[in-house]
Amino acid sequence: MDEMQEIMEDFLVEAFEMIEQLDQDLVELENNPEDLELLNKIFRVAHTIKGSGSFLNLDILTRLTHHMEDILNKARKDELKITPDIMDVILESVDMMKALLENIRDHGTDVTDDIDIEPVVVKLDAVSNGKPLNQDNDTQTPTQNQDNQDNQDIEIEIDKSSSDDNDELTEEDYANMSPEEIEAEIERLIKKRQEEDRARREAKKRAQAQQAQSKDSSDSLAPTSQPSTKKTPTSSSQKSDKKSVPAKKVSAVEQTIRVDVHRLDNLMNLIGELVLSKNRLIKIYNDVEERYEGEHFLDELNQVVSSISIVTTDLQIAVMKTRMLQIGKVFNKFPRVIRDLSRELGKKVNLVIKGEETELDKSIIEEIGDPLMHMIRNSVDHGIEPPQERVKVGKPEIGMVELKAYNEGNQIVIEISDDGRGMDPDMLKEKALEKGLISEKEADIMTDKEAFMLIFKAGFSTAAKVTNVSGRGVGMDVVKTNVEKLNGIIEVDSVKGKGSIFKIKIPLTLAIIQALLVTAQEELFAVPLANVIETVRITIEDISTVEGKSVLKLRDEILPLVNMSDIFKIEKILGLTQYLYVVVLGVGASKVGLIVDGLIGQEEIVIKSLGEYLKGIKGIAGATIRGDGKVTLIVDVAALMKLAKETHAHTIISDITETKRKKEKPEDYVILVIDDSNTDRKIMRKSIESLGFTIKEATNGEEALNIIKSTDIDAALVDIEMPKMDGYTLAQEIRKYNRFKNLPLIAVTSRTTKSDRVRGVEVGMNEYITKPYTPEYLANVLKRNLKLS
Repeated sequence: MDEMQEIMEDFLVEAFEMIEQLDQDLVELENNPEDLELLNKIFRVAHTIKGSGSFLNLDILTRLTHHMEDILNKARKDELKITPDIMDVILESVDMMKALLENIRDHGTDVTDDIDIEPVVVKLDAVSNGKPLNQDNDTQTPTQNQDNQDNQDIEIEIDKSSSDDNDELTEEDYANMSPEEIEAEIERLIKKRQEEDRARREAKKRAQAQQAQSKDSSDSLAPTSQPSTKKTPTSSSQKSDKKSVPAKKVSAVEQTIRVDVHRLDNLMNLIGELVLSKNRLIKIYNDVEERYEGEHFLDELNQVVSSISIVTTDLQIAVMKTRMLQIGKVFNKFPRVIRDLSRELGKKVNLVIKGEETELDKSIIEEIGDPLMHMIRNSVDHGIEPPQERVKVGKPEIGMVELKAYNEGNQIVIEISDDGRGMDPDMLKEKALEKGLISEKEADIMTDKEAFMLIFKAGFSTAAKVTNVSGRGVGMDVVKTNVEKLNGIIEVDSVKGKGSIFKIKIPLTLAIIQALLVTAQEELFAVPLANVIETVRITIEDISTVEGKSVLKLRDEILPLVNMSDIFKIEKILGLTQYLYVVVLGVGASKVGLIVDGLIGQEEIVIKSLGEYLKGIKGIAGATIRGDGKVTLIVDVAALMKLAKETHAHTIISDITETKRKKEKPEDYVILVIDDSNTDRKIMRKSIESLGFTIKEATNGEEALNIIKSTDIDAALVDIEMPKMDGYTLAQEIRKYNRFKNLPLIAVTSRTTKSDRVRGVEVGMNEYITKPYTPEYLANVLKRNLKLS
């Protein structure tokens, strides 16, 4: 049983692969019916599926493929010409083959009440026998081929063998039976089923033996098939092919193996953990290098860390490639879609596919198919005009839809373009106004690109009437949602009367991404780099106010501004400084300027789920573990931009104004004096108290750090030699906090060597004063660092 199950699984994998390619090949054959090589290829697929299905006792599938094979065989012999109507029947039988294969995969059999192959078999027989396709299905006649007769013989024989045991019991009978009697009845039914199966197999073998004897030798292509691409299927050419096939080509097939996808997922997770460990190792090395500068072991440690980093990166790329599939796997289904749609809508459309060899992660391949299907259907339905309309405006009557994929940095771009009627931004605005999707004010200030994005709003449709293809106001909004789930964006461009271009930009993989690390107050966030257009540093003078909201004029574009702390409601410990950092984010045609407190840098991060209890947090897509072992939240850019529209940004200017106003008088400034000597603290206090500052004191580094964290300190006078935590360590700890990066730290010490001064600068001291000093000198240094006149 295990061997048969394995054979069945291999058959299904192979059959689904062949069926996927079959759709594309049949559409190509319809356009080039004289291509005998392609016809032979399609015939071999049908013959292979029929042979394998027969071996596995899949009678319904075997019967269907046998009738389809008859038509293809006659076409090969030039006894029948493939027309669009005949192709409709062949494609219908292929769809039925897909349904039967799916039923075999899900239920282990091709027997199903939902799929009736008889109407299709009748059509196939009519085509094969040269009869018109529109004849009444009720007047069907039995097929003249030997296979069908054999199947009928099998059914008759089985009926005869089981006719004596056709006494099924009713529910009442079972209700009156004892448990022992019920068990005996179940055993009887099992034996009866086994006998029927045995009789069916024996009859099938006899039928196959008779068929093999009576069949022409030219029909036995597939059992001894070789990878031949000959155009003439004569027996003599087959014999010569058999002799000329080199032995090496047989072994070449064994160069690939099938691996369960769950194993690849597990391997990808392990690589993700390895990347996190690599980042952690690099962080530890940097800390060790800073502490033990000049030590001999650092060179060896550096070599080991670099080697591990390189190997980990190479391993990550290698594992990611094992999960990569060519996007042609998705693209190959669209020639059939275009062909069916153009016949349904009475249009002539030619599909051009480019870049099908471009590779994407398997998880993205599985998700991108439906969005592309919606967009292709809309291109044909809304974009391409009917032939007579195209001729009137001087276009070829055959419309063109181009589907292509290519790499752009760390992203894959999928482009769907057509040479149809294009989109009218004014008409789109009118439709959106009619449906109440936008206000008149929004319509007035909306750019053309923003108007094109209206088609992705839920409930929006430009179709004159509801059809099977479109017109219900659903579909394109789902496309946008699904693409955003993949951390992708959609861009639309169109010229009225010329056509439209849709660009979908998605990351290569969803597991490991490049991110920009930013801070909001003391919180650290990771922003996917794919959505970051640029970063800029601005001043308060660059910010303008429009209708109570803050905006930034960036070159020739007006950009709405919003503070990240406002979006996530983070408590404002740190007031805004003179310079502001703005991260320009883009999703489709929409842009927003996100004000952050600091830019940490770019880093490769591994996306982790937030878990059952924390999932669904607005604006957060997941989390990652950084090199220092801390958890960092990953921003969901699409959700964040929606939150940005709901967040009022008018407080930005008022915050800065309030911060400036707070420091107008000397007593508003708080100075922290840090020294373990009471005498030295008194000397520093007397030197600066005449300036009117508020002065606080600390006796050691730990005490000072706690005061700085809990109090708004404007400057600190720091002794170097202190218990518990010296001045150098204190400065290092203070500079770790983003809100204290501009806090003036002035070292006041008796250490006078050059190396001490250099170390003071390295740890973040703004000034280095050696004892003894004059009160005037200390006061002037402090005023200079506080920018006081």
